[in-house]
Amino acid sequence: MKQKIYFSGLIIKHEKLEQIKLNIPDNIYIAEASTPYANYYGQLPRTAKPNSIFLFTKKFHFLEELICYSSSLEKCLFERINIASALVESGGKQYPAIRIKNFPDYSQLVKLEKCLQEKNIVFIEKIHLDERVKTIVSKPFFLEELEPNFYLDLIEEHKGYFVAESHLSPEEFEATITQIRYNGICKLFDAEQGVVYNDGKLTHLIRIFSESLNLEMLKCLSKEFSKL
Repeated sequence: MKQKIYFSGLIIKHEKLEQIKLNIPDNIYIAEASTPYANYYGQLPRTAKPNSIFLFTKKFHFLEELICYSSSLEKCLFERINIASALVESGGKQYPAIRIKNFPDYSQLVKLEKCLQEKNIVFIEKIHLDERVKTIVSKPFFLEELEPNFYLDLIEEHKGYFVAESHLSPEEFEATITQIRYNGICKLFDAEQGVVYNDGKLTHLIRIFSESLNLEMLKCLSKEFSKL
């Protein structure tokens, strides 16, 4: 029987965030990932449906705190939500945020803001972000172990993970991804780095996104990574 594993950890990305402007009196700063899974779908936005939304807050909220709010937020919104804690690094500064994943509709953002404010969460109205920023998202993981060191995400579709030896710098990681995409033998994919603390030790992960994801593909990419 395949083992199912729960733990929390980080996903670290370098990506573009674009502001979403809401026509409300107490306008808050909300941004979204404008080109999600860019190495898979390309640099053009794929759909008009929200993907990763960041609501910027005056103070940092820990993941456990937000998880405690999640059930009442879902009742408030009448929607299931994927909530996480985040830091966005830009221009030498860190900005705390709440990350909402796969939100159903832009028209519900005003209601989302009000539901969060009922939990005494205070938002900020204005920040300046560089064209590309670093996002550090603290999130829960629910994975199925396919084989030792290879995992399938049971919450988010088309995502899997394999264990990496170490964390690479942004430049090293981008160079590795480019080398594999253009010279490797694996199928098309998008990748990001992650880190989790599980069973008393720190483990580095590579998160893979692909609509063709399976164990064979994860093994192929793991082998390609180990060559470089």
